[in-house]
Amino acid sequence: MTEHVLETVTGPETLAEMQSTLDAAWASEEVADHTRMCMDLAVSEIGSNIIEHSGDGQPVRLRMVVTLLPDTVTAILTDDGEPAAVDLSQVGMPDEMSERGRGLAIAHRLLDELSYSRIDDGNRWTLMRRRVNELHGHC
Repeated sequence: MTEHVLETVTGPETLAEMQSTLDAAWASEEVADHTRMCMDLAVSEIGSNIIEHSGDGQPVRLRMVVTLLPDTVTAILTDDGEPAAVDLSQVGMPDEMSERGRGLAIAHRLLDELSYSRIDDGNRWTLMRRRVNELHGHC
């Protein structure tokens, strides 16, 4: 098991820090390009939502743990922001004229598991993609 951790306070560089943490994970162990791309995009979408919504415009503490196992890649994102008003069972793409609201739907499509829970005084997002999908080359 390989684990990479980012602890930060959200701000203008947060997405770049998250990507650097993922890049370090990808450099530590061979992971198929397509799996990396799917995880990069899903983490970016959920990370953007945390940055924009979790703190009601204020910075929040964010912790991301990326774990590489032989059969899965998982990113767990926790923050100390406001509860997310989200029902993942109802996630779908908005109409094509909508300018917003695609992030959760995109992440949901790219992952084998996307879950959200409220823990203690924070939010926990679990993003997991099976590495067996690496053989198939599609999200």
